[in-house]
Amino acid sequence: MSMNTLTNFLEQAQCQYRIYDLGRIVQKVSNSEFKKVADNEQAYPYPIQQHAFIALTFWQVAAQKEHFVWFLKMPLDEQGLMKITAQTSFIRMIVEAMGEDLTAKISDKLQERLASNPFVFKPSAEKLAIFNANINSAFIRPASSFYPSVQNYFSGEEDWQQWKTLGFQGFADLAARLNYDNNQQKIINALDHLPEQPLQTLCLCLENQSDINTELAEKITQQATKRLQLGQDTTAVLLLRAIASANAQGMTKQLLNEQFSSTLVHQADWYITIAGRCWAQLEDETLLNRYFEALATHHQALFPQLFADLVAIPALRDKVLKQLRLTARSPALSQAIGLLFSGLKENT
Repeated sequence: MSMNTLTNFLEQAQCQYRIYDLGRIVQKVSNSEFKKVADNEQAYPYPIQQHAFIALTFWQVAAQKEHFVWFLKMPLDEQGLMKITAQTSFIRMIVEAMGEDLTAKISDKLQERLASNPFVFKPSAEKLAIFNANINSAFIRPASSFYPSVQNYFSGEEDWQQWKTLGFQGFADLAARLNYDNNQQKIINALDHLPEQPLQTLCLCLENQSDINTELAEKITQQATKRLQLGQDTTAVLLLRAIASANAQGMTKQLLNEQFSSTLVHQADWYITIAGRCWAQLEDETLLNRYFEALATHHQALFPQLFADLVAIPALRDKVLKQLRLTARSPALSQAIGLLFSGLKENT
């Protein structure tokens, strides 16, 4: 058997595993899909700057050992394929450091050596908290010690201003357990009362969850409109992010369409949010064209960067390239595309 790919390596080590993408949002990648990615049978679905940022958790069932996690930053080629040479190099480094037992006890010295591996990255504290919350919920493990106080806060039993002692991990746990402890209803009841800071923290955690039901998605949409009217632009953008992964994608599209007619079109962060969190909505070619038209009109300097980001996403690539060939476009979009091509020529 080949030892060139991550999946074959783990299988030969008799490890079971689960993959999460940590690049855009924290989301599970199925083992069957990741195996195709590792074998170069398909492009990585969620690239960031020509890399796949993944959390790979693995364990040996027979040995009944704990789960281990690698946070990997794997390079992708021009087609979005995960480089086999990089996978092989990483495997070689791991075997040299640990031998054949990937679940052996790791000394502090070995831990330092593994941390300096060029394919290993350190997630942000927020991403790490969300990953921990998601994986604990998925494997039916207890939530963190921060969870009860956050749950109590969202129950409305305390003063809504008493949020400063609440830990981010507790918010992440709440979002990861939407189908437990009546949490969706607690959030629905709390949304009209939350100060900006805890609301923004909640949004950052909810954006990684698909279990948001229609009622909660609708309430978040209403809240986004309300906060925008209050001049809370940053919070309105974060509320859009909050339903980026919701199953009720019709609500996400509705909110996005509404925000195109708002003052948010002048905010650079809004365009970055759509590319980074709501890219699935841009599979609608009418919405994609509206996005590029607004971007070219209001933030032309961002156009090359966000175009490059979106064209790298396999599900969007053909539709993004099609935008270059449209004849019916504004002078602003024509100019932005012209600058894009002139930039490409300068770099070749």
